[in-house]
Amino acid sequence: MLIFRFAGSLRRHFRQITMSVDTPAQGLRLLLAQCPAFKRDFYNARIRMRIDGNDVCGDSLEFHMNRHVKEGSSVLIVPVVEGAISAAAAAWVMVAVSVASVAYSLYMTSQMKTKTSAEQDTNSITNNSFTSAENRVGQGRPVPILLGEMMIGSNVISLGIDTSNTDNWEQIIS
Repeated sequence: MLIFRFAGSLRRHFRQITMSVDTPAQGLRLLLAQCPAFKRDFYNARIRMRIDGNDVCGDSLEFHMNRHVKEGSSVLIVPVVEGAISAAAAAWVMVAVSVASVAYSLYMTSQMKTKTSAEQDTNSITNNSFTSAENRVGQGRPVPILLGEMMIGSNVISLGIDTSNTDNWEQIIS
C-alpha cells in the first residue's frame, strides 16, 4: 500500500491517494490511465519525485520506480516551476525600472502647470463679480466659505461690492 501525494498544479487532479500497489511505477501507471487530464499535465511538466523521503534523480529513476517499498510509504510528486530569471538579471531589471521611473517623474514635474479652476473652466461666459481681484473660482464652481480667521497666501480671496439701492450715488462711491 503506497500513499501518492501531489503538489503544485497537479493538485487540481489529486491531492492524496492511497493505492494498494507494490511499486510506485504501478501506481503511477494506474493514475495516468484513469485521468487523461492528469496524464496531459503530468507529461507537459518537469517533475520532481520523493519516494519514502529520498529524492529521485534522473539517473536512478528506473531503480526507484520499480523497487518494492515498505507498506505505508509515500510518493511525493511535485512539478518544477520553470522560467525564473537569475538574481543578477532581476537586479538589473529593478535598477532599470527605478531609473526610468525617476526620470519620468522629473520630466513630469518640469512640464506640470497647475491650473486654477477658472482656467479649467470651459464656459465662455466670464465672471465679473469681483473687479480688480484675481478670481480663483470658475463660473458655476462652488466657492469655499471661510469661518473665523485663516492664514491665506498673497492672493486676494474676494472683494465685496455694496449694491444697496439709494438715491444719492455720490455718497456711496468714495
